[in-house]
Amino acid sequence: MRTMTPLASLIDEVCPREGSHATGIAGLFLTRYSTTEVPRTSLHQAVLCVVAQGAKSTLLKEQRFRYDPNTYLLVSLDLPLVGQIEDASRSEPFLGLSLVLDLEEIASLMRESDLPHETAPPLRPGLVVGSMDDDLLGALVRLTCLLKKPDQIAVLAPLIKREIFYRLLLSEHGCLLRCMVADNGKVQRVAAGLAWLRRNVARPIRMKELAREMRMSSSAMHIWFRAVTSMSPLQYQKQLRLQEARRLLLSETFNAATVSRRVGYESPSQFSREYRRLFGAPPMQDIERLRTAAWKSSS
Repeated sequence: MRTMTPLASLIDEVCPREGSHATGIAGLFLTRYSTTEVPRTSLHQAVLCVVAQGAKSTLLKEQRFRYDPNTYLLVSLDLPLVGQIEDASRSEPFLGLSLVLDLEEIASLMRESDLPHETAPPLRPGLVVGSMDDDLLGALVRLTCLLKKPDQIAVLAPLIKREIFYRLLLSEHGCLLRCMVADNGKVQRVAAGLAWLRRNVARPIRMKELAREMRMSSSAMHIWFRAVTSMSPLQYQKQLRLQEARRLLLSETFNAATVSRRVGYESPSQFSREYRRLFGAPPMQDIERLRTAAWKSSS
């Protein structure tokens, strides 16, 4: 068995149960899996994802972003992502953490620092795999270590999270975050469009209305939307609908046909095909796997 890194040892100690779990630190989640045979997970928020042991991949449409203990995944805005554990076993379980990005705190750091603002942001996806360095890793270890000292969380956790966000701003991919918090920036306008699509997930998309929400011309809207999300608005909406359908199937007692109509599908068979393509199993089989995994993690 490989010698565990300090971060892996910490997660192994404070997260003994299978599954993904919230912690006593706001925005910090720990994950442990002893097999790769787990349902694909949905992710759709601005977040830093770190692997302490094992490997994981995240899909954005057909693009695969793989990360391991030497790298991290940085997601700068809400995107319909699907994650899959790629390396895990009982002797060497997958161990990881995710930290939700506080964009208001990051904007505050930008105002207080001399870091350059993005005047001409590049046309690029809103997520990236970056190289882990010792400074960032050290801050993550100190944050996780606070779970063993809960009386210190209220005072120290905000300070360490602030350090983590600052180190991300200093990193080779800090421009992603700088674009996200730039006043009236192009990426912020795309984020506004994504939020509008989430609020109107079952409605047919009217491109002129979406462009108006993003405060762009129709041509600029299509260029920037595809650059940041790696998909068209229609493709993005399909991903949203499938993830919303999964949420409804998990939380309510509707059957797949009813849920498919509620999220805007006219054909249940098309819904089932596209659901299976995204999540790796037909709707009800996937939901059963998710419930079984949740039961195992709580027992």
